[in-house]
Amino acid sequence: MIALMFIIETLNLTYVKLPQLFALEANSDRKDINRIKTAFDSISQELAVVNYDNAVWDDTYQYIIDRDSSYTLDNFVQDTYKSINLNGIHIYDIHGDKVWGKSYEKKYWQKIPFASFDNPNAIVKEQILTAAQRIDELTKTPISHSGFILLEQQLVHFSATLITTTNLQATPNGTMVFWRFVSEDILTNLRTRAAIEFDVKIVEKSSMPSPRLQFESSNHNSSYRSKAGVIKGFYPLINDDKALLFSYQAPARLFETHLFNQSVKITFTALLLSFSIIYLFVHCSIVRPIINAKKQMQSAIKSNNHSLKLKHTSKDELGMLFYYINRLLENIASKEQELISHNLRLQEISHTDGLTKIANRRAFDDYMHNILINNVPESYTTLLVCDVDYFKKFNDFYGHTMGDNALKLIAKSLERNLHAETDFVARYGGEEFVVVLNNTHEDAADFVSKNLLEGIRQLNIPHEKSDIAEMVTLSIGSHSFMAAEYTEHKVIFEKADKALYLAKSLGRNRACTSTLQLQFNPS
Repeated sequence: MIALMFIIETLNLTYVKLPQLFALEANSDRKDINRIKTAFDSISQELAVVNYDNAVWDDTYQYIIDRDSSYTLDNFVQDTYKSINLNGIHIYDIHGDKVWGKSYEKKYWQKIPFASFDNPNAIVKEQILTAAQRIDELTKTPISHSGFILLEQQLVHFSATLITTTNLQATPNGTMVFWRFVSEDILTNLRTRAAIEFDVKIVEKSSMPSPRLQFESSNHNSSYRSKAGVIKGFYPLINDDKALLFSYQAPARLFETHLFNQSVKITFTALLLSFSIIYLFVHCSIVRPIINAKKQMQSAIKSNNHSLKLKHTSKDELGMLFYYINRLLENIASKEQELISHNLRLQEISHTDGLTKIANRRAFDDYMHNILINNVPESYTTLLVCDVDYFKKFNDFYGHTMGDNALKLIAKSLERNLHAETDFVARYGGEEFVVVLNNTHEDAADFVSKNLLEGIRQLNIPHEKSDIAEMVTLSIGSHSFMAAEYTEHKVIFEKADKALYLAKSLGRNRACTSTLQLQFNPS
């Protein structure tokens, strides 16, 4: 009888308990591997979002046509590379010929050559440029092609997107590529996202072993862990014959794998006392919680609900296993929130001027687009185009550092003299700013313009090279309009810009309206 009970308990441990624990462990290890892959996917997705925003843009599309260098000078300054953590930005025409490109090393931010993108070889053209020429069949929008590729014996992270207009109506005329070397700071970022300290190396696909290993006993399920407790996984490279092998030391097992452990000995001793008590103990304390946990985990996987908590109050190995499963679920939920926060931050960065920290030209374009779409009947809006007088002379005389500081002070002054709840200010480019006054007619806007001019004068920024004053001054052109009368804001801007030109012609340091401009030049 005792031998029979021992055999039964041994069979229960071999075919019920350990397989379930190994299955839970394998499921946990598989999630860890997927977290690492998700970290690679998420960093590529974030780069793809920024790359898409710059490629699907009217200014980028126009640049391929007219090759106006002001576009690259205004949009791809060194701060752009730093803020997005890039080594290089390259623009190609639809045939894969380079139109513009610039690469930096990130220690001293000195320009460097990189032949693979400067003179794209067959791999770059076929695996990156040609692969990027894809359009979503349902939405008819370009699909950003991003990932990792081995070029010139260096691992490169890239994203490439077809260049077209913002409204997606024009025929694509090129490809924009953002890229960076996978340096230690990128790997640290990936480890932080995955919450796992893993190592990576590049291997041949033909030499890739299966990540699933077999336990010593054929009765157990397969595992991701080697005998040394190392877990390996693979992430594909764009190269057809290469892959990334990542590996890390698995957490210590929370259960013993051999049959004659302390739990079996205690259970065997207890079997001598009462078979019925042992049966109830095993079923209620081990089997049922594992089965319930399995059902809960299946439900969590199906519903993608990572806030689930496994309920188990004991402090034994099973309780510790459930505890770490709960910690794992908490980490996954936390990383999901971090990913959402990173995406929101990226969106904010793409709409913020890196120098003045106010809205940039892209944000202005979106703001004006929304005004014209959501037009309020019988409501006037006024656009002010502001330009710092003789700013090139200021930069040449005082230096670019003083020039940058002056632009920051001017931006703060404009913000300070506007209503944050109703008004909008952005840096349009260089020394040019734009202001949008909602629910404001021409007369009221003229009053605001004078306040803005006075605010700049009160900054009292010395300007010895100005032809009109001893301090930095501003010229403003304005145009008041009703949104229902326009379909695009380019026409509005041109009218305000003509008024700005009149203000400069009349001696600068003043504001002129489009109405006044028409009096001087009726055509």
